[in-house]
Amino acid sequence: MKNLIILLFFVSSIFAQINFKGQVINSSGDPVPGVNIFIEKTSNGTASDRNGFFSITIKSYNAKLVLSHIAFKKQIVDLSEFKNKSETVFTLKEKVLSSQSVFVEAALGKRNQTPAAFDQINRKEIEDTYTIQDVPVFLSTLPSSTFYSEGGAGIGYNYLTIRGFDQRRISASINGIPQNDPEDHNIYWHNLTDLLSTAGMIQVQRGAGSGVTGYPAVGGSINIITSPFSDKPRMDFGAYYGSYNTRKYIAELGSGLIDNKYSVYVKLSHTMSTGYKQQNWVDFKSFYVSAARYDKNLTTQINVYGGPISDGLTYTGVPKSFVKDKERRRDNYNWWGIYDGTLVKTDRRTDEVESFSQPHFELLNEYRVNKNLTLNSALFLVLGNGYFDYDGSWADSSYLRLTKENGFNLDGNPKNVLIRAMVENNQWGWIPRMSYKHKNGELIAGAEIRLHKSVHWGGINYGANLPSEITKDFRYYYYEGGKDILNFFVNENYNLTDKFNILLEAQFAYHKYRIENEKYLDNEFEIDDFFFNPRIGLNYKFNKKSSAYFAFARVNREPRLKNYYDAAESSGGATPQFEKDKNGNYDWNSPLVKPETMNSFDAGYSYSQKNLSFSVNLFYMLFNDEIVKKGQLDRFGQPVTGNMEKTVHSGIELSGAVKVSKNLEFILNGTYSNNKILDGKTFVKVNSKTTEVSLDDNQISGFPEIVFNGIVKFNYRGFSSTFIGKYVGDFYSDNYGENLADYISKYPGIVDYTDNKVDAYFATNLILSYEARNVANLQNFKVFIQVNNLFDKLYATNAVGKEFFPAAERHFLAGIQIGL
Repeated sequence: MKNLIILLFFVSSIFAQINFKGQVINSSGDPVPGVNIFIEKTSNGTASDRNGFFSITIKSYNAKLVLSHIAFKKQIVDLSEFKNKSETVFTLKEKVLSSQSVFVEAALGKRNQTPAAFDQINRKEIEDTYTIQDVPVFLSTLPSSTFYSEGGAGIGYNYLTIRGFDQRRISASINGIPQNDPEDHNIYWHNLTDLLSTAGMIQVQRGAGSGVTGYPAVGGSINIITSPFSDKPRMDFGAYYGSYNTRKYIAELGSGLIDNKYSVYVKLSHTMSTGYKQQNWVDFKSFYVSAARYDKNLTTQINVYGGPISDGLTYTGVPKSFVKDKERRRDNYNWWGIYDGTLVKTDRRTDEVESFSQPHFELLNEYRVNKNLTLNSALFLVLGNGYFDYDGSWADSSYLRLTKENGFNLDGNPKNVLIRAMVENNQWGWIPRMSYKHKNGELIAGAEIRLHKSVHWGGINYGANLPSEITKDFRYYYYEGGKDILNFFVNENYNLTDKFNILLEAQFAYHKYRIENEKYLDNEFEIDDFFFNPRIGLNYKFNKKSSAYFAFARVNREPRLKNYYDAAESSGGATPQFEKDKNGNYDWNSPLVKPETMNSFDAGYSYSQKNLSFSVNLFYMLFNDEIVKKGQLDRFGQPVTGNMEKTVHSGIELSGAVKVSKNLEFILNGTYSNNKILDGKTFVKVNSKTTEVSLDDNQISGFPEIVFNGIVKFNYRGFSSTFIGKYVGDFYSDNYGENLADYISKYPGIVDYTDNKVDAYFATNLILSYEARNVANLQNFKVFIQVNNLFDKLYATNAVGKEFFPAAERHFLAGIQIGL
């Protein structure tokens, strides 16, 4: 009888077992082989096959299933959720390569934890909507974001704004490594052509951002994480063609995991276009090579990327009256003015071109000392070298320093001169970091050491009526620039309770500019600054779905080097912006331009569940000595800037998303802001006299009050459509605002234009695509068509002073992508 009972128990236990089946895929829908799958706290396990399928025997659904893979984040699921489901598909999220994770961890926001306003775009979203767009174009649908393109069609020189602040006051990093130019503070995205094809994730924070990397953000921060590695071999190819003879060709090769230890990725691409504006062609080549090695406690990654670029110059706008003119809006001048109602201009020459190359070299390491302590190191080197040739037919012998004092005997002024401006930018740096996870949170601390050197010179490429003894080695200006950066930061995220956490951050920054070896005038100086940038934030989680935060930050940022002295224009009268002593000598310790200081207050609430999300953010940003655009462009199309004594920016941001079904989603965001000069003045020449003009209570140039984005996404059986509508309210091209007519009346000749308003516009784009997988021996196959400015509106996206920059008319791009 006893044996019978044992037999019956054994038989019943066999019949009680359940054969659980499923499939594992990645975020792109591809099957993931080799995933380790086991029942938590048991030795019962299996692995997914080449098509991602697996089968495992379980005793009951009251258990947890663990899915792990070196290239993906571990996932633990409660099997009880799948008891009555016929479809058991598990989607694993790609892991940010561990050598990158701590570098960006302190700078990246976490839902329901980080007291900041931010948006995150994952790899799948990038794949769905990225085709050929530059980074500013791609990010311009995020809350409080706009962009403008000098050439109109979004290829070439493109600039992003966040909360109205331009790129010089947005902190940008790639894999945690700063990208803003140390001297100029700008980031020129076309030097990083096709970067988004390798991006695994992008996070954009708005407002005063992290001092963790490089310059602390004023308008916001952009963190791009490249993650091109795949768990299996891949070969992807793409070809695109569109309006203005736009073409792009791309090839990507990935090794997958080799011996579960190595991975290699290579990407080559080539983008070309004749451009929307006249002479606005581009020829951009891009490469990205990356290799990784995974050891038990050590991860090593090497990245090399960049590519030579060349393009036709097009940094000058057109009169506002041309914005609605389908022919004249495409004009490309190197200079223009309106006199007695008549346009006087010189057209851009075909030999006004740019050529530049800036390869990046990165060595990233991560060493896990134990489960709580991680050490990271990033060594990087950036080598920039290039030139732009521009029309100098206006330049006389004095400007070009072809004078007797410099050993020349010139009979009259030179003619038809083409000036070559050359720049070499070399910088290297080291970023060590430490992450320590403790009982109540995590402490991250680190440093940044960056040394930047540059060489700038201007010469004469050719011209008529030049001295016979002149050669191309002649330099009418030459100087060497440099900047030393030493930053230290500490970031603590402390959990006061399971619902309430506090963020404490401090950045100590030492920055030293210098100009040396200046030819002709010997204006050489060093100027250094020490900044303390603190940030504190409080976050309260009401539940898993909602949270609220409050944050305060104080940010200090120095002007760019050109604000202290525009040495390239020394022959044209530019002087060092420093006080003079009683003997008329410059006091290099007393600059006239000042660092800007901002005290920022942010508060917000967010709610998120499976098919609905909503957030509201309030911001108040009070500045002393804010660096603002003055309403003029310099000789190379860059806005002239200067300090404004006291300013304020305040506003509200709303965003939300509703997923009506698994096929249809609506995304909306909007911003209303007020950007005002509280106390400010400018100095202008009126009747040959310098006059002080008050700008109190005026709106600050370049800041629209209203920005709104609406996106509709629809997906069905491989077919996908994305409709994007963007509204930007009117704003001003200078700091005279709505009172321009009064200023002109009071100060005749104060400006040479009468309309400074960029009119509000509403623009729409449409992307249609069809994607199939595992068809005709292809891993994936995708075709798409993208139509920009769908309803063919004529509008300008930006203006500085009298220079307006029209957006291109309706244009399209179509392409095909295949994966082998």
